[in-house]
Amino acid sequence: MINFAIPPRAIRLTIYISIGVSLLFSHTAHAQGFPSGGGGAAGRIEGDFKFMPIPYLNYSRSIGLSLGALPMAMFNPIRDDTLSPSSIAGLLGMYSTNKTWFLMGFSKIHLDADNWRIMFAGGTGSVNFQFYLNNPINTWIPYNTAMDFAFIQIQRRLIYRLYLGVSYAYMELNTSSEVVPVIENTILRGLGGSLNLDNRVNVYYPKGGYNTNLKYLTYPSWMANDFVSEKIEIDYNHYFALRDEQDVLAVRAFIGLGIGDLSFNQQFIVGQRDIRGYTQGEFRGNYLLAMQGEYRWNFHARWGAVGFFGLATIFEAINAGDDGKILPGIGTGIRYTAFTDNHMNVGMDIAIGKDDWGIYFRIGEAF
Repeated sequence: MINFAIPPRAIRLTIYISIGVSLLFSHTAHAQGFPSGGGGAAGRIEGDFKFMPIPYLNYSRSIGLSLGALPMAMFNPIRDDTLSPSSIAGLLGMYSTNKTWFLMGFSKIHLDADNWRIMFAGGTGSVNFQFYLNNPINTWIPYNTAMDFAFIQIQRRLIYRLYLGVSYAYMELNTSSEVVPVIENTILRGLGGSLNLDNRVNVYYPKGGYNTNLKYLTYPSWMANDFVSEKIEIDYNHYFALRDEQDVLAVRAFIGLGIGDLSFNQQFIVGQRDIRGYTQGEFRGNYLLAMQGEYRWNFHARWGAVGFFGLATIFEAINAGDDGKILPGIGTGIRYTAFTDNHMNVGMDIAIGKDDWGIYFRIGEAF
């Protein structure tokens, strides 16, 4: 097993930053006076069902060129429920030039005037990736992870726009490398809880409001986990309408904390989720901080462009010299409105990081 322990100073730092971010942005959000209606009609399509077959194209310096298909549908499961945003469901199949392949299904359903939110994702695949190991060999280590996974989350609105959620995650991971004698066969079963305060005007393309999440996921010994661990994630997203409400300035802060006996595949990887511009998997650890901003320019009824900049850092990194290193990412992208009723976009981004870069296919916005 790979054992990573978070020192007390890292836990204290997380608490201080979490409190500071929460107080700062909560004050700002309430001062703006955004409405409390959430998605509602702004997030709905006209009619009961709309389908969009979308091609998938991506490029990573580790995985190479990826091609695939993304058939996706938006629908209103209950016609008389005009207060819920439209639900979404789709499939993703892709294959890359380094023989990575992936097949997954996903869905997010809004019910009962958006009092209930249900999210599901599940799939299988084989990913050929890499990580960098400095002392004593200073080289890239390629590895393969074959995986099966499933995730379900159910959220219930408590009051105002505050949601309480429970979740279950299952992952079966088989990781191996031909360069070093490493074979890790892992089964993880996790139970989670979450709090979500969602004040966005439109859940698919917010031009105002905020959305903040506190997520906790535990992999306890009594569920026969190969690695007993916990993960905590905190994020805050705020949206400002600009240029007569045509454009949007979006800002985001993220904190990720891994505690206990994390497996190799449970680590946070810079570029995997929050900061674009990192595709080689060089910077990974148990603890991640990131913040970013993005300007969304809507210059046409169905076309738009974005420009973004972000910073990230990790602690308890797989390479000790990466602890606390400031990692910037900057880039731009194009957007096409696939569903005009609620401004649901797809698009492509290109980003540059520290000695790295990548091209990203997007379903919806980055955050």
